[in-house]
This record gives sequence, C-alpha cells and structure tokens, in this order.
Amino acid sequence: MNWLTRRRPATLYASLVVGFLIFRAVLFAVTTAGEYRLYRDYGEAARATSLDELYRTREIEYPHLAVAFGSAACVLADVLPGWTARLVRWRPNKFEPLYLYETPAEHDEGDRYEVAFGLILFAVDVGCLGLVYLIARRVYPAEGHVARVGRMAGYVVATGALGLILYDRQDLVVGLVALLALWALAAGRPAVGYAVLTLGTAYKLVPVLLIPVWVMAAAAVRAGPNATRGRYLRAVLLEAAVAGLILAAWPVLTYWLGGGPRAFLFLTFHSARGLQLEAPVAWPVLLIDLATEVGHGYGSYNLRGELADRVAKPTRLLMPLSVLAGVFLAGRGFRRAASAPARPSFPELVPHTVAAALLIWLGFITTNKVGSPQYLIWIAPLVPLLPLRTWAERGWAGAALIAMLCTSAVFPCAYPAVVGPVVRTDPSTWAGPTAGGLFLLAAKSVTLVITTGWLAVSVWRAPRVGAPGRPPPSPVPELPA
Repeated sequence: MNWLTRRRPATLYASLVVGFLIFRAVLFAVTTAGEYRLYRDYGEAARATSLDELYRTREIEYPHLAVAFGSAACVLADVLPGWTARLVRWRPNKFEPLYLYETPAEHDEGDRYEVAFGLILFAVDVGCLGLVYLIARRVYPAEGHVARVGRMAGYVVATGALGLILYDRQDLVVGLVALLALWALAAGRPAVGYAVLTLGTAYKLVPVLLIPVWVMAAAAVRAGPNATRGRYLRAVLLEAAVAGLILAAWPVLTYWLGGGPRAFLFLTFHSARGLQLEAPVAWPVLLIDLATEVGHGYGSYNLRGELADRVAKPTRLLMPLSVLAGVFLAGRGFRRAASAPARPSFPELVPHTVAAALLIWLGFITTNKVGSPQYLIWIAPLVPLLPLRTWAERGWAGAALIAMLCTSAVFPCAYPAVVGPVVRTDPSTWAGPTAGGLFLLAAKSVTLVITTGWLAVSVWRAPRVGAPGRPPPSPVPELPA
C-alpha cells in the first residue's frame, strides 16, 4: 500500500486503463459465443418488419428492448469492414461442426455480427467502469485515488471472473441499468432512478425487483430526521405512487407498440421449462434420485424425473418470497435512517441500497429453477460499490468472487463434464454430470447460498445512518494532484 500511495494519480489511472484494455482484449478473443445467433435472428426479423409485427407473429422469449439491442448490433454489423470478421476467428465456438453446414458468406456475416455485438457490449463495459468511478467519488468523498482505483479494479476483476461469456450475453446491460439508477439516487433524483429501472424492466424484467429499494431509500430522506413510523410509511406510499406511475408506462407502451395481446407472451415462455441442470437446487436431486435424466429444451439442459418436477414447482413461490424477504430485511435499515437525529443524505444511503439490491438479486438467483451463468453478471458491477472497509465486508466480496469463478468453471470451462455424453437420441438424453462435474455444481450452489445468507445478515445488522457512536467513513489519504 505504501508503494501505491507514492504513485502519482495519473500513473494509477493510466495503469488501470491499460490493464483493463489488455484484459478485455483477451476476453474478447476467447469469448465462448453461443447466444448471438438467437439475438441476430430476432434482430434481423425486427428490422425487416417491426417489433410490433415480430411479437404478433412469433413467440419471442425476450422483452422488447433486448430484441432492439440485437437489431442495433445488426445495424453496426452492416457497416463494419469485412476484415473485422477475423477478430472472432479464435473463439472456441469457431471449431464447432455447425460451421461445416454454413457457406463462407454466411460464416463472414455471422462473424461480423459477433464483432458488432461484442463492440456494443464493450461500450457498455466502459460505461459501467466509468459509473463505478463517478458513484464512488460521490458516495465515498473521503477516499483517495488509491481507493478509487481499487474500486474500479474490483469491477474489472468481478466482471472478468465471468469474462468468457461477458461479451456473448446481454446481461451486462442490466448491471449498467443498476449503476445508472444508483447514480441518479446519489444525485438526489430518485424519480430518474425509477425511470431508469423501468427502462431496464423493458429490457430484462429483473430491474423491476429493485424499485422497492429505491422507494424506501427516497422515503428515508423525505421523512427524516426523527421520522415516526407513520411519517415514514406516508413517505413510502408517496414515493411508491410516483414509482408506480412511471412503471405503468411500460405495460401500456408495450401493449400499444409491441404486439398487442401477444406482447407479453415472453413472461410465460419459460414456464414449462423443468429444473435446469445448473440451478442451485438441482445438484441434490441428482444425488438423491439416480433415475433423473438430463434433456434439452428452451435453450438449456434440464432435469427430467419425478423428483426434479417436484422440486421445480415450489421455486415459483420461493422466488417472490425471497424478493419480499430481501425488501423486508433492507427496510429495517432505511427505516432506522429516517428516524436518525440527522436527516440522511442520498449519498449516505447508497451503500445500503447497493447491499439491498445485491441481496434481492442473489435471493432471486438462489431460489430460481433456472441457473443461467449470466445471472451473476447482474451483481458483479455492484460489488465494488459496497463499503469494503472491514475484513467481514472484504470476506463477503471474496466469497462472491468465488461463486462467480465456480460459475465460470461450470460453464463454459467444464460443461462437457457437467452435461455428460449422449446416451440416446429419441428423446435426446445425456448421461448427466461426472463426479467432477457434480462437485463443481455443488460448489457453485453452496457458495451462492453462503454468499446470500451472509449478505442477508449484514443487511439486517447494518448500522443506522446518523446514529450516535457510528464510526465515520475511514478516510484514505488524498494524493497531491
């Protein structure tokens, strides 16, 4: 640390930028692309007609702005020069037999789309990195350049732990939405945060789960100081009304411009899906019921069997309950902030807001019957915005990083061992995970459960903003310009 504090700020930031660009270039080159074909299919179809026509005539599994994202990549791919197709030629998917059935022209078009898709996600990546810096500067003003560079490096490492799919899935945009909403909240504009989260809902639904957290944070500032329960509740209801009016624009516009009665079929597209192989609750099923089979459907490998079906059903109730539990646990901290002797500021509430958002998303992921690896990309950009001053806080961040690394180990690193060889073709059935594959599934699930439970306790025990005797933020010496 002494060596770092003696470095000039320009040297620190330049080193971070250079390391970021090199690391991302490597990840771009070895991305395990697999989803871009579907994004391109939807995007081209929307360009040929319209989003309204696409949703009226086909069953689409993503919300409308996600399809529009794929269309934007199509537009960029059209203007990229032909040589850019070489930028993705060393990706692992280029050696799949599927390319034997494509013409050279189709091959080049697909590669240019991959490049365009990845370039847009790289721009999102840079935006996230910049927002981490801007939010940290406002929320932790006493920190010096070393700490701020450390938070930005934390973003690079956390997202890099999922880097093999970072530029293949659209989920980094969800992290960008959360950061933009945090930036608005830190600036004292919660209504802008509601609008950003509403746009995120039109992109991938899960940002809607965070709106109650922003409502409680805004209400704590409006009601304080020394707020009674009644005054705080009235502030919550008022903020909820504002957020509800903004959120109501999403279903109205979606119905009007995005397919009419068929605009919301994507909400039920995955309802018939069974228990996904990578779901946190799936690996005990494989241990208990040896007759469980692995099949394929809805773009994923799912468990087939009586026990798997019985386990999948309660998750429909567990997911909303986990969200409600997260809101309840976080609400205690906001209520205590409103009742403090000094009115809390918006920046003071951002750390608790970050922890609450992480808890809600982690609870949703842990109780889900779907265990897609890209889900953890939602939480990775938020981790470096936690206080991270005590060993307990840093230990939690380390546990979250282990969960991300285990997720990458499951997919794509060891996925053949997780799925197993094909045992029959009618219906398509796989043998399931080897002993090593099952260990990785268990490690991923156990670390997720530990991380979620640990964070739940931390959120419940969070110190009150403005409480007497609360230690001030730990200052980090500022370096000379």
